[in-house]
Amino acid sequence: MLSTLLLIARVALILGILGTLTSGVSFLLALIGGLKFRSRRNDQGSYAPPVSILKPLHGKEMGLEQNLESFFKLNHPDFELIFCARSLSDPGILCAQEVARRFPSIPARFIASGEPLWQNPKTFSMALLVDAAKHEIILFSDSDVRVSPSYLHDILQPLADPAVGLVTCTFRGKPGRSTSLLTALTQTVEFSSGVLTANLLEDIKFGLGPTLLTRKALIDEIGGLKDMGDLLADDFWLGNRIAEKGYKVILSTAIVDHFINYGSILSGLHHQISWMKNTRGTRPAGHLGTGLTYAMPFGVLGLLSALAIGRPTLGLWLLFAALANRWLQALLIGFVIMRDKLSLIFFWLYPLCDLLGFYSWAASYFGREIIYRGERYRINPGGVLVRLGPLQHH
Repeated sequence: MLSTLLLIARVALILGILGTLTSGVSFLLALIGGLKFRSRRNDQGSYAPPVSILKPLHGKEMGLEQNLESFFKLNHPDFELIFCARSLSDPGILCAQEVARRFPSIPARFIASGEPLWQNPKTFSMALLVDAAKHEIILFSDSDVRVSPSYLHDILQPLADPAVGLVTCTFRGKPGRSTSLLTALTQTVEFSSGVLTANLLEDIKFGLGPTLLTRKALIDEIGGLKDMGDLLADDFWLGNRIAEKGYKVILSTAIVDHFINYGSILSGLHHQISWMKNTRGTRPAGHLGTGLTYAMPFGVLGLLSALAIGRPTLGLWLLFAALANRWLQALLIGFVIMRDKLSLIFFWLYPLCDLLGFYSWAASYFGREIIYRGERYRINPGGVLVRLGPLQHH
């Protein structure tokens, strides 16, 4: 019995060492990708076509007024804003109308989708917004995003190249309240690391919800949005379909702020698990490999298994390596690359984010049900949504 336990401990120690190595390589790739990203000059040029900015709305989250106001303040000669919700009495629409009244020189329109005919209500709204858009260049952007006045100019420049089909950009997580701090750090550091690594290793073939800049003609070329109406990750699939047509997807040098307003740490964790379940459905092999990018679980495993076989010094070194890995990742990716001050102030918390991220990854393999926009869904293989009904409040 004792020999069996020692064998298990030795195997666990080997796993801890291997995981420490794989998470180190993962961080190194993200850092190289980040340095490549930072070395690019800001997108220069004078390309300034008229743009239709399309905003699906659903309720009024904290900070919505300031988020929308930042789009009315864009420094661009010709653009319109179109907002869509299920009803014109939606609190998000009412908020947008209030903001629009303060900027009478900016064309703004408001449309109601009614009850969505597709499983994904956001994609249904996006399709209606495309039909309503007056200009050929269209920008989808989520409601929880805040941008700088130069944002539209910066993201437009790559689209001057006809070979470019979609421009997207990465983002910093910004906590609207203290309970969202860990989720914000995770978005800024972990999520951005994945995007920067993908951008390093190959041309990215996906989009990110805060910025999806493309042409109406390309929406027609990919067959419209109806085929994506039952898929959860509309941003991923839009970029993927455009890339499949042979167009480039460009990661802009612009970085936007994504505001997060979860009422509790648990709510943020549930949201993270939901999106990991979606990744599991759409990219099962890549999602499985994500488990090797976490450092802290392997550091803890290495410590416990080393203690079990009488090698405490080795165990402490493995734990310290994991801590140093995540602290450096928060400082170098979060602060230096993403220019996020919170990553500098709270870098010491990032190992906890790493542990919670690993928990979310593991939990994504248990069940397929998620909560999305206040409704219950099941994610079938391929990321296909099946609506189960409204969320029951007890």
